[in-house]
Amino acid sequence: MTLLVMGGLGRGFALSFNEWPDQWRLSAIRISDLLMLASELDRPITRYLKCIKQKEWAEGEGVKFINVNGDYNFYCFWRRLNYQLVPRDLPVSNGSMIPINNDMVLPVREEVRNLVDRHVIQTVANSYSPAIRFGRDAYFKSMQGRPIYASLGHLRAGVLAGAVETPRGPSWLLVIPREGDEQIRHLLYEMWSGFIGLYDRLVIEVEALYPEATTDAIEIRLNFVELVVSEDYVEPQPGMVIGAPVVAVNLELRIAEVRFPSDFLMHFQQPENTGERLVLRAIANGLVSLHQGVTEGVDETVLDGLMNRVLGDSGMRILHLFRTYYPIEHLLSRQTQKPIFLAHEDFVFSKLRLSEGCTAARPGTSLTTKSECNKFLHRVVDKIWCQIREQLRQLDRGSVIREVLRVHEAVIQNRGHWRRTAQAVLALYAPTEDVYAVAQERESDRNNVSLPARTILEMAICECPTAGGHQLSRWKLDELLAKAALLVEVAMDSDAVNSDLIEPRIGLHLNGEYDIDRGFHNTVIKPFLTAYFREGFEGAAGRYTKLYRDEHPAERTRADEVFSADFIRAFQVEFGLTPDEAVDGLAELMDLAVEFQNVVVETTLGDLKTRLSKTRGLSSEACEAFIRTFGIFHRPAWDKPPPGFRMKDIIPWRFRRRLSSTAKPILLFGEHDDDKVFFGAGALRLGFGYLLERSERGHLPQEFFISAEMKQYIGAVNSERGLEFARTVADQLRQIGWEVRNEVQMTELGAPAELGDVDVLAWKPTGEIQIIECKRLQLARTVAEVAEICRRFRGEAKDELDKHIQRINWIKGSPLGLQRVVGYSPDPDRIDDRLVTNTHVPMMYLSSLPIRPDKIGPLRDLPEE
Repeated sequence: MTLLVMGGLGRGFALSFNEWPDQWRLSAIRISDLLMLASELDRPITRYLKCIKQKEWAEGEGVKFINVNGDYNFYCFWRRLNYQLVPRDLPVSNGSMIPINNDMVLPVREEVRNLVDRHVIQTVANSYSPAIRFGRDAYFKSMQGRPIYASLGHLRAGVLAGAVETPRGPSWLLVIPREGDEQIRHLLYEMWSGFIGLYDRLVIEVEALYPEATTDAIEIRLNFVELVVSEDYVEPQPGMVIGAPVVAVNLELRIAEVRFPSDFLMHFQQPENTGERLVLRAIANGLVSLHQGVTEGVDETVLDGLMNRVLGDSGMRILHLFRTYYPIEHLLSRQTQKPIFLAHEDFVFSKLRLSEGCTAARPGTSLTTKSECNKFLHRVVDKIWCQIREQLRQLDRGSVIREVLRVHEAVIQNRGHWRRTAQAVLALYAPTEDVYAVAQERESDRNNVSLPARTILEMAICECPTAGGHQLSRWKLDELLAKAALLVEVAMDSDAVNSDLIEPRIGLHLNGEYDIDRGFHNTVIKPFLTAYFREGFEGAAGRYTKLYRDEHPAERTRADEVFSADFIRAFQVEFGLTPDEAVDGLAELMDLAVEFQNVVVETTLGDLKTRLSKTRGLSSEACEAFIRTFGIFHRPAWDKPPPGFRMKDIIPWRFRRRLSSTAKPILLFGEHDDDKVFFGAGALRLGFGYLLERSERGHLPQEFFISAEMKQYIGAVNSERGLEFARTVADQLRQIGWEVRNEVQMTELGAPAELGDVDVLAWKPTGEIQIIECKRLQLARTVAEVAEICRRFRGEAKDELDKHIQRINWIKGSPLGLQRVVGYSPDPDRIDDRLVTNTHVPMMYLSSLPIRPDKIGPLRDLPEE
């Protein structure tokens, strides 16, 4: 693609060629429009070029766009329609004409100009520096409305500087530059960008105290020249006094300089925000001094008040420095690749002509039976898969796996970063933003790319050639991820129809798209996942202080000190190696990643076996077992499961699959010693925990395993832990003042034996009685899993909720049966019932059950003594 940039302002231009090469893609744009385009967020030039490429494709299919105001006008039209190239009511074929207004650029210019807010700001030297809004790309939109600006003029001189503009005038915050490597530059940026987000709050508070202060520009300089930035953790010594910043004020220049001592970073090596308070207090000291016109002697009570108002929450953190004794933890936390998220423009484009060839029904009509809908959706899935396979067969296998692993590792690191900083995020933004909604949207972005990435990995190991293929470009990567995401979406639509979660009705549009009712996602799945995510985010925030626990690594714990003999025996029979040997294998691969200083590791099968045997002492049989347990080997076709596996083990819209890159994160090109092996360190660590911990806890279904021993173990552990969960619920009730009994047989109450037992019966002398059914369930993560749980608990004949309802109805109809247990004659109106689960469950959001939704879910809202 060639981008021809035209100079000049306010004049039209014409361009023509005598001979036009067939393969030459060209777009012309005015330099003013290019500069405007470049101010947008998230790779705008690439997005513009994609737009032109999509336009040329549509024109090649016969669509005519009537646009006389240039390519940038067309781009703004495309952008305004959320990247919908051809409207749903037009076919992608000859005869379709799409007129485009000449004024599509204006609203985009207004949006971008307001977002960027490019202007100049007066400096303390009485010059003017060009500046743009700081935080325009922040996830928290409140940042875009705050009067904080980053100085482009200073940046060109190698200085990090920004200003807070208020009616009084500009208040600058800058970092004095210093020599150093990338680590030092990164630290200085983190300090400046973090504290300028608190600086504007401080400026406003100080100006409210001194409304008659000078209107000239003032400046706070942060001087980190003496600061020592060590590669390794430096432990504070007993009795050591860590220095505090020193403030020097120059009233004539209107500058206050904050000089930091060499050991100042040690203040950030603790869970309390001591470091942040010292930095902000020094800045406040400088601001107050400049506003009062004094060089020293600022009233400490004034500074105390400012700190309480600006940094009142002890959870407000800017810099997080905590120690790890594990090199792999250090490597994973330093992963620097920026996460790549799903390109919406590619996802929308991939839907054009999607239904063509998948149904005999005419566009513009609807499919209205379950059979028709499922048949259509299955064909669409096959069509998308064939498109992905065709692209993969043109790409080099190593380049695809290498790049997609980087995408996946960046997502894992980004998720970990948000969890580690959850407490700080809540403290900094909760007053003005719905932090949980923003954080969940970010998690949704991660999920929308991580599952497609894993899907491409599993397909690429089978379908890509080892030689002769093209290197994977970023454009092709975006296309592949978009098609994989669409594949998953269509398959989940099919699951929803097949499970009777939605009405079987599909509308076929003229442009080849289809629509289907996804109301169930909004009423059940979305609120269910929202509640689950909020609980997890709050839990991550509550665990913040644990990151600073100075725990030396203990001696290696043997498996028999952690796991039961039954599990160890079942694991060895199932996988051909002991849990200890599996841990040794994982440790060696983590060491390999640290040795390479890369989270994406590329080696050979022979080298891998050598390391496992020589360094870790694994036998040849254990080496083979480890690799086969955690590895996916190349096979001739992705859609043909190897012997011993089923289709459900490979289809990516299912979870708990035996052939997923989650359970098997090592990707092997073959079985010879010189065959390549790839793995991502973060994915391998998660995959290992997934298999070992979920097996031990019984969180994987019996059909995940092949040995009778492991299946028997899973059945036994789930039965025991189900009883243990009921006992835990009973203990919780006792702690808040209830009398409790577990496993009360209905026959003891005078009921028929077929009604079974009451998991937990709780009562109080004051007359309240609770009949509780306890269910230890797996978290549902897909439409099919949600549908399965809802199917089991609809309250229909002979399902699991129906049994509970029958027991309740019998007890309320014959309440005297309870007297022999509770010791008094119960009032039926004071007998309550609950379905208590160990996690959030989708039934909590169904309105059609014979039990109120607020009576379903984890134990809560019960009155205490």
